[in-house]
Amino acid sequence: MNCFIFSSQTAAHNNVCGATPFIDLVIHLQNHGITRILTDSEEQHPDVENCSFRQAQLELGSGWLAAYSGCITRQSPLELRDLTTASGAAAGVSLACSAKPWEHTTVLTDGRGYIEKHEKNPSPENLETNLCFSGMVWVEKDGFDPREPMADLTAAFALPGFWRCPGNRENYLLTIHSILSGEVRPWPHIAIPPNGIVLNSPVPPETQIKGTLWVGRNCTVEHGCILENCVILDNSETGANSNLRNCLVSAEAVIPPGTVQYDKYLSFFGDDNGREY
Repeated sequence: MNCFIFSSQTAAHNNVCGATPFIDLVIHLQNHGITRILTDSEEQHPDVENCSFRQAQLELGSGWLAAYSGCITRQSPLELRDLTTASGAAAGVSLACSAKPWEHTTVLTDGRGYIEKHEKNPSPENLETNLCFSGMVWVEKDGFDPREPMADLTAAFALPGFWRCPGNRENYLLTIHSILSGEVRPWPHIAIPPNGIVLNSPVPPETQIKGTLWVGRNCTVEHGCILENCVILDNSETGANSNLRNCLVSAEAVIPPGTVQYDKYLSFFGDDNGREY
């Protein structure tokens, strides 16, 4: 089976527990029997051929997978293929439920499963569904336009399996928590300990750790800290006696000693220049 991966805009945080979403997608597809993968992405992988979609069209043949990078997915492309073939549609797109469908493209279908309506970034006040396009299209017939994957005579199928786009910082933190907690399986890029704690820099032995924790490289975590469900990225400093829960500490950020950020909502620490993270 052949696949073409269409590149997506690189997110501010592109390293997800030791891999990029693109590399994770390649391995996921290979694990499901995709034997040839082509892409227009700038990222490199020894098993992937880099070329434009126009160049690839002659190579793909009939019956192939279009995948859009940028998401972490464990949905099965083979299940999408089988559902599309059985439906007789020209193409079939994968769907997944989202807690924030206004961040994605929602899809409505008729009784046959054919797409009636799709809307990119719909208004939260006028949502009609929480089913969103999750990044795969099985193409049965010629004429596929990657800019319009939900054209006429295209069916859509809600597939089981994990799916999330870590493009913004909130989803990035949630995705890493899902990986560390074992919700995403397998994660072949690094060994995830059963306790969900990965320390790439030392922390004081008296540090209280609750839930999952990712500490990047060249980080400083001073004494007396309490860390719960946190992601602390490379070259950052967490001051003494800080109490952090559900926090993303951006690379090179400096957390003052005694900082308390301990509520049920996600919190973010960037640098002093006010850049968006």
